[in-house]
Amino acid sequence: MKNLEAIYCDFDGTITKSDAVNSFFEQYTGDKWLESEKLWIDGKISSMENAVIQVGLLPEITPRQLDDYIQSIEIDQTFLEFIEYVKSKNIKFTILSDGFDLFIHKTLERFNLNDIPVYANHIIYENNKFKIEFPYHNLNCDKKAGMCKCDKVKEKEFCYIGDGTSDLCIASKAHTLFATKKLHQYCNKNLIKHYYFESFRNIIDKIEEFS
Repeated sequence: MKNLEAIYCDFDGTITKSDAVNSFFEQYTGDKWLESEKLWIDGKISSMENAVIQVGLLPEITPRQLDDYIQSIEIDQTFLEFIEYVKSKNIKFTILSDGFDLFIHKTLERFNLNDIPVYANHIIYENNKFKIEFPYHNLNCDKKAGMCKCDKVKEKEFCYIGDGTSDLCIASKAHTLFATKKLHQYCNKNLIKHYYFESFRNIIDKIEEFS
């Protein structure tokens, strides 16, 4: 990890304590969202198809309800320390998410982190209703993701941080991988070299160890 130049990171369940998108669907659709979620996890539909189905299940939601939900999104507090660290080391940091850009931008704004580059699916909120667009979809994406994470990485050697199903493809290509939760389990099962982490403090310590 010497001369580390670029770190790419998932958002939901990685920077946030829980998956903000899944929790949103659970709160406003009950368990209806789980049917298409299982089809996606099983590889029967793409994440893009899954997102369209799930967004279509949402009822009308008022601006107050939406704002209250976004304000409730919690992050790993050591992420703030981590961002200060990577900035001090002049390491490029980018968020790659197959979630909703609105949730990400609004959450980052709360912590004055608006300068972090974000690539995610575009959620449109108008007249209490939602519509989703996929500005970073790649027809050649191996996983048929709504937001093709691999397509946004330009460096041959890069570090990736993630936790779940949307990270499986890019995880196998990362020069250095930090994994937790489902991604950690997947890497163990498939013998993919990685470093397990519980907080971003663990990642700082590991980067320092190899610097």
